[in-house]
Amino acid sequence: MIKLLYFLIVIGFTTSFSQTGNLAGKVTDASTGESLPGVNIILKGTYYGSATNLNGEFRINNISVGEYLVEISFIGYKTVQFTGLKIEPNRTKQLDINLEESVLTLGQDIVVIGEKPLLDVEETQSKRTVSKEEIAVALVESIGDVVVQQVGVVKSDNAIHIRGGRAYENAFLLDGVSVQDPLAGTGFGLQLSANSIEEVEVITGGFNAEFGQATSGVVNVKTREGGEKYSGYISYKRDNFGSRSSYYVFNTDIVEANISGSEPLTSFLFPSIGIQLPGEITFFGSFYMGITDGITQGYYKPTAAHLFSSTFYDTRLAPRAENNWFWLGKLSYKFSPTLKFVYSFNQSVNINQNSQSLQSNLNILSQVPVINMSFRIFLTKQILLLTIISIIHLL
Repeated sequence: MIKLLYFLIVIGFTTSFSQTGNLAGKVTDASTGESLPGVNIILKGTYYGSATNLNGEFRINNISVGEYLVEISFIGYKTVQFTGLKIEPNRTKQLDINLEESVLTLGQDIVVIGEKPLLDVEETQSKRTVSKEEIAVALVESIGDVVVQQVGVVKSDNAIHIRGGRAYENAFLLDGVSVQDPLAGTGFGLQLSANSIEEVEVITGGFNAEFGQATSGVVNVKTREGGEKYSGYISYKRDNFGSRSSYYVFNTDIVEANISGSEPLTSFLFPSIGIQLPGEITFFGSFYMGITDGITQGYYKPTAAHLFSSTFYDTRLAPRAENNWFWLGKLSYKFSPTLKFVYSFNQSVNINQNSQSLQSNLNILSQVPVINMSFRIFLTKQILLLTIISIIHLL
């Protein structure tokens, strides 16, 4: 009996000690193929980690069996994350990585290979990141629609509140530039179409010191850029099939469009005459129009008088009671893997002229980043024209 018990204990210890595996591999430069020494390899959420030797090789032994998020990082290169990497017992998992050079900025470029983890075990802030793929399948039209769908965010009296804070306690950033209303200090001083968004980051608590002038929450928006291939998108939506007499029709028309690709002059014209510019220049442009007679439509269908204004090009931007116009133009010049110049011009016009009031807003934001998107010269101009509590008839 004692021998049998001793045998079972030995078998148990042997089994428990064998439930480990190893991780090994080599890290090289994606463009040159040279080995990279000193690269950090970390299994996030654990104490396992290593660094590559002079030959770019690494090895981590005695890793507990399971799935891990492996992060590979090196100064001057994009950080790469492998999700769901399985470590099997008594086996060595081979992982060879090619790192791409990256622009040296305060923000960090991270390439995720595999499915994105639902929870970052090392995250210290309450953050929700919405990608352009998620935005494409959601019923949203503007950046405001994306933000108010997040947990802890509510919209009241046309102002966004995060976790019960006041509207002016939030920070709103567009490509790193603050776009808060310069007059009221609240909300987005600039509207943006959903089809021009690359990523939206909503931080509702515990944010880092890099975000100043915010005590409630941070909304950080990154706009899209063009690629090597030309692509475009256009859509038209309306709430009726031509008849506007129905009590359930608001007379709404929505047009969205975008176009992107490689800049044609430097891609085709200049090379044809023997001029070769270093780097790559791409462009991205988007447009949004949303016009409606508003929720006042029903059994009683009033029609707003057309606003005539020299600021808004006569009556062309105010055909209905509520009028929203957003457009964005962005030019990116990637001079080298570590140097990029970006110029963008964003403008939005909102004209609300229902039967009780007239409100018109013009917002312009022009950004001229000089180097690495870390320094910007920009112009913000906003005109809050009129609020007249009465029925208005303008010629």
